[in-house]
Amino acid sequence: MGVERIDSRATPLRHSTDATRHERMVELLRRVDVLSPLREYELDTIARHCEFTAFVRGQVIFTQGSAADSFHVVDRGRVGIITVDHEGADAVIAHIAESESFGEIDFLARSPRSATALADVDSVLLGFPARGHSPETIFREHPYLWGGMLYRLLGVIAGRIWHVNRLLMEKSQWLMDLRKQLLRDKMTGLYNQVFLKEDFVNLLPDFGKRAALLMLKPDNFKDINDRYGHEAGDRVLNLMAIFLQSELGENDIGVRYRGDEYAAILPGAGKDEAVKKAKEINAAFRTMSLSRIIDSGEERIRVSVGIALYPDDAETSAGLVTAAHRKMSGARSAGGNRVLV
Repeated sequence: MGVERIDSRATPLRHSTDATRHERMVELLRRVDVLSPLREYELDTIARHCEFTAFVRGQVIFTQGSAADSFHVVDRGRVGIITVDHEGADAVIAHIAESESFGEIDFLARSPRSATALADVDSVLLGFPARGHSPETIFREHPYLWGGMLYRLLGVIAGRIWHVNRLLMEKSQWLMDLRKQLLRDKMTGLYNQVFLKEDFVNLLPDFGKRAALLMLKPDNFKDINDRYGHEAGDRVLNLMAIFLQSELGENDIGVRYRGDEYAAILPGAGKDEAVKKAKEINAAFRTMSLSRIIDSGEERIRVSVGIALYPDDAETSAGLVTAAHRKMSGARSAGGNRVLV
């Protein structure tokens, strides 16, 4: 199929203030799969080397075979991913919607672009790195960024191998060991976002007729992290993981979803059991002493919890995650320190 292309110069954009622009950059970067192991201050570092750019409908962002020297997240609009088929014609193989990323795998693998990208409609993209910034220089100055992104890229690739070659994986012990490592959060030891996105769906049929997913986020963690530093913040997150796991039953599953967000999977739980467990977890966090981590012995963690029920709220793992996260956000918007079901 033919695709109309416009090769005009892209236009860098600025938000109303530097602060709002930076906050939006971090928000978008947080949704990029390969950036999920990174902490808030690491995302801040990446954001400082990003820029927003406007593309008009039909404008080429990059071409197949070109050097993969950047990746992008769609802030507004939509991007088409195009490759050349066996007859030499353009074929659209994917559409990238708002808040979705593209180009990061070729970028991290340092391989030529595997496809062409162009704006389906007038669009605004977040790009890393900004023009004039060298990725090699950035990663030399911040090697932990490169390591974290490569670690997650390995997880993405392993996840795809898992779905295509499940039988082989089950028979290959070393691959199974690798998979176990990729499903665990390095800092807390809990299951991670990869597990919730990729393996949770395979467990749903084993849960029987019902299950519940709890999404938890501390209302005041950012204040503690900003006031006492990232090292103290990491210790608080570890302590939260310990307290969360201690409140879960033998068959329940604790997950560090992303950043300071946690999840708990409760097989066989209905609404009443899920609400009871959520309140118990919230109460446990309120009793958690931070005196060995921060100067103030009075500081306590307050948590907002969202609950999604299977199959009442959703019949898929992705739907449950979305529903529980939406309710958690609603609990925070309502003042926090509460459970919303």
